[in-house]
Amino acid sequence: MKRIIAVCMLMVLIVSQTACTFSRNNDRAVIPGSSITPAPGAAKEIKGDGENPTLTGVLTLRDADTGRMRFVDIKTGTEYEVPYTGSTDIQDAYGKIKAASTMDMGGIYDVYVDKKGKAVKIHGNSDAWVRYDVSGITVDENSRKLSIGASNMIYESYTVVLSGEERISIAQLVDQDKLVIRGVGEKVYSVNVTAGHGYLKFTGVDALVGGYVSIGNKQLLGVTKDMLVTAPVGTHTVNVRNGNLSASKTVTIAKDETTSVDFSEVQSDPVKMGAVNFSVTPKGAVMSIDGVEVDYSTPVSLSYGTHRVKLVANHYQEYSEIINVNSAYVTKIIDMTSSGTSTSTAADNTSGYKVSVTAPKGAVLYVNSEYIGTVPCSFDKSSGKKTITLSQNGYNTVSYTISIANTAGDLTYAFPEMISGGTQETTTQVQVPTVTPATTKSSTKQSTKRR
Repeated sequence: MKRIIAVCMLMVLIVSQTACTFSRNNDRAVIPGSSITPAPGAAKEIKGDGENPTLTGVLTLRDADTGRMRFVDIKTGTEYEVPYTGSTDIQDAYGKIKAASTMDMGGIYDVYVDKKGKAVKIHGNSDAWVRYDVSGITVDENSRKLSIGASNMIYESYTVVLSGEERISIAQLVDQDKLVIRGVGEKVYSVNVTAGHGYLKFTGVDALVGGYVSIGNKQLLGVTKDMLVTAPVGTHTVNVRNGNLSASKTVTIAKDETTSVDFSEVQSDPVKMGAVNFSVTPKGAVMSIDGVEVDYSTPVSLSYGTHRVKLVANHYQEYSEIINVNSAYVTKIIDMTSSGTSTSTAADNTSGYKVSVTAPKGAVLYVNSEYIGTVPCSFDKSSGKKTITLSQNGYNTVSYTISIANTAGDLTYAFPEMISGGTQETTTQVQVPTVTPATTKSSTKQSTKRR
């Protein structure tokens, strides 16, 4: 009889552990492209003894009118609402007394609550760290890994991401954002966007397609038709060049707004061609120019302007360079063994596969600023971090960052529905520096708030 009871208890234990494991896996399931943090619901109340920390949490809301704060518990992800008064002892992590109004949104605090549920003490957590002025993070939504350069950290499904007073998804962070990141140990518990991004829409660039555009001193992109660039807020000089055609304008990017800049006054000259004689080491390396494989055993005829050259060969590092063709004939010597711009090669498992975007229907899709089409649509799969931008008349333009692994197979993304927004157009002042061969026109700005 004892043996039967023992077996039954063992079966119950196995079933209960299996159920818990299933629950945890469900909690961690991520739907690619739509892992949007739910809007915070009603916060719970909490009570303690007032002598020991009741919870350690991220400050998400401070309402001076009602005398209440909200904290997300870093251990459980539960959001609690805690009343406070002028007599609440508020200090930073170094013991300096602070006013409630100077507490850091997204800061990590030890909260001491009395038996009635009111905050007795709120002290900055001494184990928490903070990193300021961070940009260019990489987020892996499958493993919940957040990378800053060579540093790898883990974030939780409930990690708080704030843009101003708005809670957003971690997928809505892009390279151009300036961030403050806070955590404990190897885990990130809050991210604040201190300087966000807007959008720069290019029009009238037919004569400049195939060339390059620089925005400030940090962004260099190829010019494509109908491109929409995610750009950092601030005033930037925009330089475009395609062969002997060039133009320069100054634009101001506002947070979550779209600024249009027009280059239709730049007219193309008759197409000029130059011959490039490539001398490559090692022999037999495969060359592609502007994404098209070419035979370079004889001089290659190229139009005047900039072109991207790539070379791959077994046992050599991949070579990539942008060359400028501006003469009738030139010899280009490339030694793959000494290229300073080379990167190590790896087998491309994404070739021949597609990435499909099925929602939101009717939105215009841009990938890394390049126009793709109207959703539903697809683009060629390639590994790496991508900035996905969705735009639609009458709705707020929004960007997401996704990471595509170097794996075989098609992918499908379904992004959240667009949010209605303003469409009023205003004029923004544009300086008129050097333009070849004509003068500049003004740019216009269209308000499109970010969700």
